[in-house]
Amino acid sequence: MKILMCTDGSFYSDSALAYGAQLFCKSQEHELVVLYVMPKVHEEFKFYERKFNEEVRKLKEVELKNAETMEDLKNLKPVDISFKILENAYKLLMKFGFEPKTKARSGNPANEILAEVDEGKYELIIMGQYGFSKSNRSALGKVASIVVSNSKVPVLIVK
Repeated sequence: MKILMCTDGSFYSDSALAYGAQLFCKSQEHELVVLYVMPKVHEEFKFYERKFNEEVRKLKEVELKNAETMEDLKNLKPVDISFKILENAYKLLMKFGFEPKTKARSGNPANEILAEVDEGKYELIIMGQYGFSKSNRSALGKVASIVVSNSKVPVLIVK
């Protein structure tokens, strides 16, 4: 099964990664891909968006296979938070015996997740109930709600 695991580096997304890994750790036949989407920024912060897009080009579909590869990536000295978020997700999933692929995209998180699902032909999405912008008024965060409402594949939401 090809599974897309979404992260934004928050507690909720880390919980979703760990829960998903626990569900599927007995069968290593699954292909896991961890996706981080850097949201678009306001005009005054466009410099940072350009830097992120440069880093996305460097990290695009990087397969982290072993410690040597991790060292190679560390030598790139990326300045963007995307590297740290994907590295942390990778290390977390390694504890469960997985060697996931990592992907970074930029744009509207919900739209980019849905686009990745269509382009990558995933069979399942795993994501947290909320991201960093937890709202006490709704059962799901904004991104999770949009993904659940518009996804053509099953979505596992983790509290």
